Amino acid sequence: MMMKKGLIAAAVIVLGFSAYAEKRRPNVLFIITDDQFKEQFGFLGGQALTPNIDRLAREGIYFENGFVSSSVCSPSRYTCMSGHFASRCPQPYFQTGTTEDGVTRILWNIGFAEGQPNIPNVLQKAGYKTGFTGKWHLNGTMHLINNDIPKGADPYDPGIRKIMRSNQEIICNEIKRFGFDFVQAAFGGNPNDDKTLVATGCNVHNQEWNTKAAIDFIEQNKDEPWYLYFAPTLMHVPDTFASLTGDPRKSGMGILDEPITGVQPSRESVLERTKAAGIPDRNRAATWLDDGIGAIQDKLEELGLTEDTLVIYFNDNGMEYHSKGTCYQGGVRTQIMAYWPGVIEPGARPQELVQNVDFAPTFFELAGVEPPKNMILDGESLLPILRGESPENWRDAVYSEIGLARSVSSKDWSYVAFYVPPSLQRTKEERVKEAKEYYYGPMLAEHPWMADEYPFLEDAPYFQLGMQPGGFAFERWQLKDPENTPWAPSYFDQDQLFNIRQDPTEIENLAANPEYKAQLEKMQKLLVEYLDDLPGTYPGLKD
Repeated sequence: MMMKKGLIAAAVIVLGFSAYAEKRRPNVLFIITDDQFKEQFGFLGGQALTPNIDRLAREGIYFENGFVSSSVCSPSRYTCMSGHFASRCPQPYFQTGTTEDGVTRILWNIGFAEGQPNIPNVLQKAGYKTGFTGKWHLNGTMHLINNDIPKGADPYDPGIRKIMRSNQEIICNEIKRFGFDFVQAAFGGNPNDDKTLVATGCNVHNQEWNTKAAIDFIEQNKDEPWYLYFAPTLMHVPDTFASLTGDPRKSGMGILDEPITGVQPSRESVLERTKAAGIPDRNRAATWLDDGIGAIQDKLEELGLTEDTLVIYFNDNGMEYHSKGTCYQGGVRTQIMAYWPGVIEPGARPQELVQNVDFAPTFFELAGVEPPKNMILDGESLLPILRGESPENWRDAVYSEIGLARSVSSKDWSYVAFYVPPSLQRTKEERVKEAKEYYYGPMLAEHPWMADEYPFLEDAPYFQLGMQPGGFAFERWQLKDPENTPWAPSYFDQDQLFNIRQDPTEIENLAANPEYKAQLEKMQKLLVEYLDDLPGTYPGLKD
């Protein structure tokens, strides 16, 4: 297993193309999509129409063993830009979530500290133009904007439009602080997180808005090396089909002057093609997303930049079997592709265990950039694999973390640890009291529907995210449908061992079976090796 390598020494990547390297440093198009189910990828056999995404897999590399380090958006995105596991986050707000006994809680409480190095600001200082569009969901931006818009306000009202455009400018300027030269068409979080968007009915997806921003950035910087973080909001909630069929002038900045046309096929075309193909409504917006990615590919070809650009496609977390927000395979396994004509041999399906900690070292080696000495990188450069090589001594397990849960996964085995630390241990009476005071009381007052949707649990247990006794709505959702959640019977077990080669959906927990004691101890040792290298403690397993 390969553990953290600390600070890497990056060199200019030649790849046998010395003249090419002298010509220009490669561009990086990093595509990070949001909450895509496997069924929303055509090439994976899903009931979806996604020819441009399929092309990336067909003419590039699809990593059969792609993993995410944390299975919700904020820590996943943080790792994609920081190059290290989210538990290393130095941001003060994150550290306030650490328990009294030192257990870090990896949730949506993630962001960059002032002056912290990350991919965009390191590449920016090295002469790259850096761009951003789409979903940010780091550091918190909602407290910065004007939220004084009443529910039901008319987004077409000139006064409301002025406020919302000002809010968009505030969000874009805030994101620029973290290393981006160009920020347009940005969401501080999810569309539903912004009270002003919800109040005006502008909490929608607008793929054309993000596609146009991406194309504008590429056109403006076509003669210089660039890094673009392209983060469309699809296929996350709110309802993607409702957005596809809704008002095309609604966007994250309120009402646009005119619908955006001409940057990608029309919404009407999406509806026609998906109807003809028999695509269910829940997946039809995947074609809308796919059209945006296709439009960007077309622009690269038009500008002669295709062979100058590494494209990485990454789905921010797995979505299978209600596993988002867990360390189960359905949440930590995700779709990762790479496309680079002239360098990547089409159609490769490497078996190495790769993870989002690997993006930073890959991009730095590609750009010939040595990261700052205070930038810890937990991954390895993927460039040898992109060149078709099989690196020696590649890792044989990957680590994932979320809430109070930790895991390691190999190609054959998965081990999930869920240890509630001593500082959070409560009697049943204490848990019930705390759950009523801190969650069910105020939350039910604001959202009375939850009484029926998520009735009070008599034992008020801690769930794996460790947010509050009794479980927040998101945690409860994970176990809402136990018949379609294979791992549900093992969820509250401290030690969970699964033979994922034979049992890929993790139905049978083998941890208590004496036949597998040696395998359990082996996986626990692997996990402890990771934990020993990371901040914090993990009482019970790592004592």
